[in-house]
Amino acid sequence: MKNPTGVDSKEFGLAAGLVFARYFLKTDHLHYGYWPDDLPVDILNLRKAQEAYCDVLLSHIPDGVRSVLDVGCGTGALSRKLIDRGLEVESVSPSPFLTARARELLGERGVIHESTFEDLTLDRKFDLILFSESFQYVKLDRVFVKCRDLLEEGGHVLLCDFFKRDNPGGKSGLGGGHPLASFYRKLEDAGFRIVLDTDLTARIAPSMDLVADFLESFGKPMWDLMLYALESNRPILNRLARWKYRRKIAKIERKYFSGRRNAASFAAEKSYRLVLCKPVAPEVGN
Repeated sequence: MKNPTGVDSKEFGLAAGLVFARYFLKTDHLHYGYWPDDLPVDILNLRKAQEAYCDVLLSHIPDGVRSVLDVGCGTGALSRKLIDRGLEVESVSPSPFLTARARELLGERGVIHESTFEDLTLDRKFDLILFSESFQYVKLDRVFVKCRDLLEEGGHVLLCDFFKRDNPGGKSGLGGGHPLASFYRKLEDAGFRIVLDTDLTARIAPSMDLVADFLESFGKPMWDLMLYALESNRPILNRLARWKYRRKIAKIERKYFSGRRNAASFAAEKSYRLVLCKPVAPEVGN
């Protein structure tokens, strides 16, 4: 199905990541890996690190949860794990490409809503709303009000994602993530109480060294080769393209090939957190 508004760059990046992950790594996971001390940081171990991430996330689902809304389900790999645990799961995916893969993976076992979280309309509530590296894509001003409307009494929100540090010590070259201070403020303003807030940055950041190695060993050579071919075969078109798209080309080279995407700079600028929270019950008037 063609997207009438065009393909968002983030959507394209996720779709390209899926193609790479399925072919080279035989995995449907699109999230970062969780790296325990006994797991060497190597591309061949990324699948194990991603499974470890899932284990950590699922271990924090509160007792008594029976129904889950998986927001930004990607390929449906995590939704499938939830279903395998006997939970009733409905998933949300705004990407036609990823939704198609999720439907293929889940079959008749899962309900998938092709929608943004903000535009989602449901006539039921859930014990748990889950955001696995999808929280950065929702609108911070509206997310907790929407969550409150979709939660059963006593329900929880569980999210695992990175945020911008308030006073970053450096630039990672990686965009995305809500400001951490704004997140806490919006959460409190919406009447939510934090049950658990765990900093996973040290365990997640090594994934960025794999990204750095990929960009240096494959991405940059392929980029240079493409520009060389264009210059050699279409010199006039090359000069025109380099002039017309000079800002975009400079942005690509600065963002991806400047050497700033690595674990150290990620940890300096981002804070990767696992947060479990729930609405505070309104006070009963005297």
